[in-house]
Amino acid sequence: MYQFRRFALIFTLGVAAGFTEVSAQDLIGTTGLINIPTADMQPDGTFDGGARWVGQAAFHDLINYDTGLYYVRFTPFSFFEFTFRETLCKTQHSVKKTWNYYQQDRSSTIRLRPLAERSGKWWPSIVFGVNDLYSAYGNSFYAGYYGVVTKHFSLGSGQFALSAGYFHPFKAGKMYNGLFGGLEYRPTRQIPLQLMADYDTKGVNLGLGYTLRGHLRTFAFTHQLKGWGVGLSYRTTIKF
Repeated sequence: MYQFRRFALIFTLGVAAGFTEVSAQDLIGTTGLINIPTADMQPDGTFDGGARWVGQAAFHDLINYDTGLYYVRFTPFSFFEFTFRETLCKTQHSVKKTWNYYQQDRSSTIRLRPLAERSGKWWPSIVFGVNDLYSAYGNSFYAGYYGVVTKHFSLGSGQFALSAGYFHPFKAGKMYNGLFGGLEYRPTRQIPLQLMADYDTKGVNLGLGYTLRGHLRTFAFTHQLKGWGVGLSYRTTIKF
């Protein structure tokens, strides 16, 4: 447990620097709000990596212990995104423990955006995504596919973003199943503060994120005022 917390701290505190508009789906590392994806995408060449520490209730009681995960995400083009993550599990497929866990569940997400929102136009962005086309033991929490739309609105010096979509799991008993939606509010462009609320198909999440010097992001959220999660991540854009 101590080693994972130390890894999360070292990974994200070792770097820092400018401000990006688009946030991660804070629980599992894809672009989105707290625990839902949005149709926003990162700029071309964006790399993002981070770690999360999450209470069991935030996993909809699919597990009976607190856990952590870490991820890397790459957006080579603004219409394509790939995320790879590992979630710490206590399901015993090995006699060897790592960070007091027996297994790290490998998981991935692929996202495509066929339509991008344009300033002054009425249409929203649209994204289609798929989590975990293949899972070694069939126990991935996130497996399924979804479609989501997002539209941004200005209000004074701030900005709102509304997102809604539908998630279909590959089989029953997964993290997400059905309609989801959420709201993001940024009070001002000068202060990199993000307020979020979403419904993740099984409950309501409330959270906030703050970007330190542009690249280093911190966040915290609560699920149904019972579960909780915190995380750190680092983001940069590669010029090519």
